[in-house]
Amino acid sequence: MAVVRNIQIKLDVPEDKHSVLDETFEQFRQAAQHVADHGWDDNPTEIEDTKNTLHEQTYSDVRDKLSLQSSLVQSARNLAATALGNCKDRILEDGNKASKPEFKGTVVVYNGRTITYNDDHVSLATVDDRVTAEYVTPVTEEGTPFEDYWTDDWDKGEATLHKRDGTYYLHVAVKKELEPDTSDEESEYGVVLGVDLNVDGYLAVTSTGAFFGNADYLNHPAVARRPRPQRAKRSE
Repeated sequence: MAVVRNIQIKLDVPEDKHSVLDETFEQFRQAAQHVADHGWDDNPTEIEDTKNTLHEQTYSDVRDKLSLQSSLVQSARNLAATALGNCKDRILEDGNKASKPEFKGTVVVYNGRTITYNDDHVSLATVDDRVTAEYVTPVTEEGTPFEDYWTDDWDKGEATLHKRDGTYYLHVAVKKELEPDTSDEESEYGVVLGVDLNVDGYLAVTSTGAFFGNADYLNHPAVARRPRPQRAKRSE
């Protein structure tokens, strides 16, 4: 059984790299919005949310207009396709209203081709050269998600980069294969945790107030705690 968590980690980004990350945020937003604009139709049965079709219809235009590398363009497309599909389902299956997704905020979605995790730092693809940023972890990790999940036992996967109040944060999905719990007894392993406690830095909103973003990673069954080797920069 695969268990997924989302951990938010602060990044120490060199000041001279802020501008390239900020431009990457804006171009990623533009790419996602371009796909959403293309796929939207006021007739919900005509909303296009198929990734392959949206790729064929929008990829070249986005690449021509923006400086995003191919993998980031594809991540923006996937994000828009998911938002379009959620709106379509909301209208056709649930009978509710929904409007075209509008992408806001400062967010970039990273996958295995655009992010590289190291012991004390991460490397991020941008509209220019890659940016390296050190992790900033709590001074005391005991009792925090870092003690439980920021370990070599958990595989780091897709992540979203956010910027709030001038500070950069990475929301990392970590995954681990566990044996199914057949116990009927209540224990710390049977509770439900929301590791990522904030829902700002949303990716897309609609007129209904629905949003698509980091909250998708919340509320997975808790798992056993494991010790973590000391590494990475500590927050003051």
